[in-house]
Amino acid sequence: RDHVMLKTWAVISSGINAEYGDAPAEYFSLSFFEMEKRYLFAITLVLVTVSGLAINVNRGPPAKRARLEKKAKKIAEDTFLCNVNDFDCSESSLKNCKRSPNYKTLKQYCFSLNDHEKLMGHLEDIYNGNDELKSRSKRRLEQLDDGFTSFSEVDAAGSCSIGGGTITTFDGYSHTLTGGPCTYVLAVDRTISKLVVYGTFVSQDGGKFANKLINVALYMGADTLVLGQGYDINYQGLGYDTPAIINDKLVVWRDGQYIYAEAKALHAHIRWDPLGQLKIAVGAQYANETLGLCGLFNNDASLEHNTITYNYGSNDLTANDFSTQWALSGCYHEDAGRLAERMRNCDTYLYTRLCSVTHAAPDLISCIRDETLAMRYQEECVQNLCLCDDLDECMYAESLRISNDCLDRIGVSIDNGALREYLDQGYIQAAIPQNYAEVPTTSEELGNLKNFGQPYEYQDFMPAGSCYVYGHSYVHTFDNTAYRTGAHGCTYPLSLKEGIQHYTIYGTFAAEQPTGALASSLVYVSFFDLKNRVRVQLGQGLEVNYEGSAVQLPYHREFVSIWYDSDQHHIYVYDHDLGLELRWDGEAALRITLDARYQGETKGLCGTFNADSTDEINLLKETVVMPSDYQIMVQAWELPTCSHKVSDYNPVDFCLPSLQDYTSCKQALTNVKFSYCVTELPPIHFIERCEQDLCRCADDEACKCDVVSAYAQMCQDVINHSLDWRSDEFCPRNLCLYNKNGCLHKCNAPGVCSCDDGFELGADGKSCLVIIAE
Repeated sequence: RDHVMLKTWAVISSGINAEYGDAPAEYFSLSFFEMEKRYLFAITLVLVTVSGLAINVNRGPPAKRARLEKKAKKIAEDTFLCNVNDFDCSESSLKNCKRSPNYKTLKQYCFSLNDHEKLMGHLEDIYNGNDELKSRSKRRLEQLDDGFTSFSEVDAAGSCSIGGGTITTFDGYSHTLTGGPCTYVLAVDRTISKLVVYGTFVSQDGGKFANKLINVALYMGADTLVLGQGYDINYQGLGYDTPAIINDKLVVWRDGQYIYAEAKALHAHIRWDPLGQLKIAVGAQYANETLGLCGLFNNDASLEHNTITYNYGSNDLTANDFSTQWALSGCYHEDAGRLAERMRNCDTYLYTRLCSVTHAAPDLISCIRDETLAMRYQEECVQNLCLCDDLDECMYAESLRISNDCLDRIGVSIDNGALREYLDQGYIQAAIPQNYAEVPTTSEELGNLKNFGQPYEYQDFMPAGSCYVYGHSYVHTFDNTAYRTGAHGCTYPLSLKEGIQHYTIYGTFAAEQPTGALASSLVYVSFFDLKNRVRVQLGQGLEVNYEGSAVQLPYHREFVSIWYDSDQHHIYVYDHDLGLELRWDGEAALRITLDARYQGETKGLCGTFNADSTDEINLLKETVVMPSDYQIMVQAWELPTCSHKVSDYNPVDFCLPSLQDYTSCKQALTNVKFSYCVTELPPIHFIERCEQDLCRCADDEACKCDVVSAYAQMCQDVINHSLDWRSDEFCPRNLCLYNKNGCLHKCNAPGVCSCDDGFELGADGKSCLVIIAE
């Protein structure tokens, strides 16, 4: 009997220690005292039961003793297995523990795991104002006389402020909202009967992160209203002017640039700036009684991350999870990896300077006297700007945030218009990149920018296939089929993901002659990241346009990196999110490289990327009768915006190359410098393409070198080694396309500087000096 009692007590004790260690009473809203009573009751019950069994074990026949001993052992095992610690909450597990003294506790624990979805559903019902909730009580709104001001403000024990994407909780913990545009639960009391405050956030300039609060929905007791970007209020779907009183309890009024909503009986007070700044003040009755993005109001700023399941906070909950867990359903949020990428690519040096400019507004100087506070503001500001797509608007929101905090701390009210006027000054606007896309990378971090500015992610790129466009409208597809397109002076889709998803790449061709009677070549490349809404255009030389603005290289954004290889004079565009790379030589040759996710998923002039070279003829929509040759297919892909006369173009087989054309191309493409390439990339096909181009081109030398350059590039890709094949006599590169080769006056192909009349070339061969006669 003593042995059985001791063993049972050991099992129960281990279960208690494990349960108190990993599953605290807060999980099921029981106080420590209540939990302890339940455990004592459970222990007593088990001890009494086992004691009774143990007393009877030595009585009766051996078979009965064995049954009793087995039963005592099972009770001890059930007590251990039916422990909250690591309990899986499956229906079968609950059924097996039905006779356990822990059964009720286990049910409450399992209910708490599903509680988040239930509560969020309930909160969505409140936010949407369904009929059941609307009928809870009769509501009445009464307009008050203009000029009303409350003299019964809530004696606030704590306040939460929201400005831009920064939220400062009741306990003074600041965090940046990293979720997407959505409606979030800012504050809710644990009974969901007194106070629920929602905030609807959008992103600046159509970005992916929530950084502008545009309206606030309040649920105070049985009264609901919405405060938006104007100075009126919305009550049950109808607009009303302020001041007003709802059900004799909730008073709403305007004072200057703020709207106030106050429910004295519920000890809650709201201040709303329609430009997106909010303050929620509550009385001491809400201590330890709040949840949501405004925190737990428990005088502990170190443990503010909470959800319904972790309703007393958790150190294991990331800031991103904290944000998204309180979002209502139906919203898109970037995952943690892409959020980290955005922050990693953030130009913190530039944004730190912009935040300093923001905080230097004359009206804000008196608000930032404390160095520690100033540093906190700056850190929060940089975090906000890193997730913002319209820096000017986010800087304004930042100044408003500090202005509102200034009003609370030292009672200084600052006019919003004055802050806007300060930021609108010409010298400040000139220093602000007009949007997220226009902020170039100005500093290099260790391990970030390497080899002409290529990002570190580039080393992880796993190419699965490449398509080349070169010469006078030749295409070498992903599946190694080469053909002449016969492209007009027009724009064509070179490659796109089937269904026009994720990306499209267009090539714009220009005819050598205005009539279009001769050959055409690639002059512009337009890349669209459809998934992330990014556009990049590449032109002649170093002409690079990102989202409508010319940029300097290297240029790094959240998803796209662009850099220039000055040795090879290649421009690279790498989209690490899509797994796609473009390489453009600034003249006429393009390489498109995709990773394996697009195999069998592409269309366009670059083919189907399905390892089958026999089905490269494709259309956007398949038809019963497909084009009979590549040239017909190409014209079917021609964009409808093109304006040209087909009659001006000669048929593709019209030109018969001469022996001189053949000889010139053969000598160029069998140059000893290409000897490494002959096995992997036989030059014969390129000789044929070269002579076809020479037959059509007016400038034979330029057309020949376009094909030779493409061959050299493809050769280098095959052997994975660079070739120094150009010389002053053999296809010299036209360096005038690349920043005029540094010439300060004139640049003459292939890169020779010259001066205007009255000047002479300086000793550096670039600058020009005024001629002074002696």
